[in-house]
Amino acid sequence: MSMPTGIRLRSADAATGVVRFDYRGMHRYLITLPAGKGGAVLNRPETVVPVLDLLREAGWKEGFDVYAYCFLPARLVLMVRGKDKRSDMKRFLAIFRESSNAFAEATFGHGLWARKYLERVLRKGEQDRDVARSVFDLPRREGVAARGEEYQYQGSFVDLQAASSRHARPPKPSPRGGPPRQGGPPRRRGSPRQGGLPR
Repeated sequence: MSMPTGIRLRSADAATGVVRFDYRGMHRYLITLPAGKGGAVLNRPETVVPVLDLLREAGWKEGFDVYAYCFLPARLVLMVRGKDKRSDMKRFLAIFRESSNAFAEATFGHGLWARKYLERVLRKGEQDRDVARSVFDLPRREGVAARGEEYQYQGSFVDLQAASSRHARPPKPSPRGGPPRQGGPPRRRGSPRQGGLPR
């Protein structure tokens, strides 16, 4: 008997016909993929490097930006966002999990992931940088690194500051009629670098 790979919501209420959340569109998600029982250790270079390539490929094909990833010993934590109305989070995850499991089975003799995973749709008030910062702080909180920013198996495929400003309200015009002000703090030194394994 097969088990579900995640929590599934019906797309419509049978009694009322009201459409429910279908995981499609430009939504942001916080996702936790636990390691399977096969003894997979996720925070090793021989696992992280190829799986990171598969994550990038699945995101590119399925229209998802990976705002944050963190490979911990027993799980992978992701913050992702759909790029357009066709972006389907369930499909994106299914493709990524299938390809990374196939890699692990061919390389290590067992899959990577448990059957179930956790996901949460981020609320409008939750800021990209704050959620990403909490993901990047997981290694410190779990005792695998003295400081979160020193942990080498985490990072982002996007510039978080630029992404946050793109999804924010348009800047207000300058009172003097000049160009609009662009806000936001500068990117921290030592934060995970864009596009691959952090230093």
